[in-house]
Amino acid sequence: MLVATGPQIKQADHIQIHERHVPGIVLMEQAAGGATQEILKQYPDQQTFLILAGPGNNGGDGLVIARHLHLAGKDVQIILSHDPARYQGDAEINYRIIGELPIPINPFGQDAPSEVLSSFPTPPLLIDALLGFGVTEPLRGSILELVQFFRKTSLPTVAIDLPSGLNANTGETINPVIRAEHTITFQLPKVCHVVTPAMLECGQVHVHDIGIWPEVIEELGIQRRTITGEWISQQIPLRPTAGHKGTFGHVLVIGGSRQMAGAPILTASAAIRAGAGLCTALVPESCRLPFYSHVPEAMCLTSRSSDEHLTPDDARLMDQHLSGKSAIALGPGMGTHPDTRKFLAEALPMIQVPLILDADGLNILSQMPELWAMLPEQTILTPHPGEMRRLTGLENVNARRMESAERLAQDRQVTVLLKGAGTIIAHPDGRTHINTTGNPGMATGGSGDVLSGVIAALAAGGMGTMEAASAGAFFHGQAGDRAATQLGQAHISAMDLISQLRTDCG
Repeated sequence: MLVATGPQIKQADHIQIHERHVPGIVLMEQAAGGATQEILKQYPDQQTFLILAGPGNNGGDGLVIARHLHLAGKDVQIILSHDPARYQGDAEINYRIIGELPIPINPFGQDAPSEVLSSFPTPPLLIDALLGFGVTEPLRGSILELVQFFRKTSLPTVAIDLPSGLNANTGETINPVIRAEHTITFQLPKVCHVVTPAMLECGQVHVHDIGIWPEVIEELGIQRRTITGEWISQQIPLRPTAGHKGTFGHVLVIGGSRQMAGAPILTASAAIRAGAGLCTALVPESCRLPFYSHVPEAMCLTSRSSDEHLTPDDARLMDQHLSGKSAIALGPGMGTHPDTRKFLAEALPMIQVPLILDADGLNILSQMPELWAMLPEQTILTPHPGEMRRLTGLENVNARRMESAERLAQDRQVTVLLKGAGTIIAHPDGRTHINTTGNPGMATGGSGDVLSGVIAALAAGGMGTMEAASAGAFFHGQAGDRAATQLGQAHISAMDLISQLRTDCG
């Protein structure tokens, strides 16, 4: 599903109203009608409702919702954040309409919220319709006071479009908000609904179609989307009936050290499970026996120049065996020994196939900025937030996850997969994908090594870097969700992820 910013939705509204001649009040009625249906669906036994209505069209939506709830026989009250003279256009029309109904409308005052709450026979459901998607600055005045007051209550809350105070355009949280159990948004999800940490304030997000035409949405040129099984099924190449192991790609896994022999084992195992026809690993001699013991399906290259870690001699060994390899996963368990740093500097210029650079490969890259120029054209970086900070020097990676990934992808002309809740995949051409599968139980050692193997297998099978990274994140998260269902989130291991891997959308 496409993911919009506030300005993009504002543009869609403008086109629909002024170029397609659909009155704005029709869109407001459809939005509020859909929201009311969702509220009644989620809270079928709720009888009392308190609506916080702001001064703009979001407040206008709240007024229409109040009307629908009243006509459904519910006990409804409204608190206005501002003088109703602020209403204009469609919101003003709906304010005049609701004035004809016996719905208490309470002007904001210092004592108004507590007095209104005490007048309900039972605790109301709070409906936050204070602010829409235009907030980019700190809250102030009556809206800030209302948010601060109701943050302290335990009222279940539904946000209209987004929890007031969030910026629709980012995953950043710059304001206190009333955390919602449900958020009802219109036409398309916004960035704040799908990117952490803002996403965590939204609860369950419901997207309602308000009748903006598909061709209007197409005019916006949106390049951000959530990853869906339907989309992935259109990207995965069919496996020909007459195919053989050479048809489905040959992954080369490079990594390992005496202290971290397990990482390349996990990566190679995941690549095989994810569909690679062949897999070879280049590891130090100390990793050879553990590797063969755990991945008998794979082949293994080792050099005796060091028993502990990879060395420059291993770059020459790699070069001798690059023929026929379709993708390379480099970095898991590799360490950052000076010899290994030299290995990477010599190896990178030799690589001409898709490269998935992970773990210590990323750490060395952050230590040796001259290596950026050596990355092959089809490179995928898979940092976690700590690695991302080291690569970019940015301290606010967690607060601005999408922007950080997009900036790095465009500055360095690589595909960036920023791990975490709602993994972000950014391509240098401007496309950005957000993954919605997975769970906190996947935050376990080796999980990232598994992901690298999945992506490498998909790239080796012929998918582009953006498609392979996006599908890899989706399938990796699905495996985690299956494992959580069977074992519980607290009991998931990286090997459990491999056992649950499927690279189809059935």
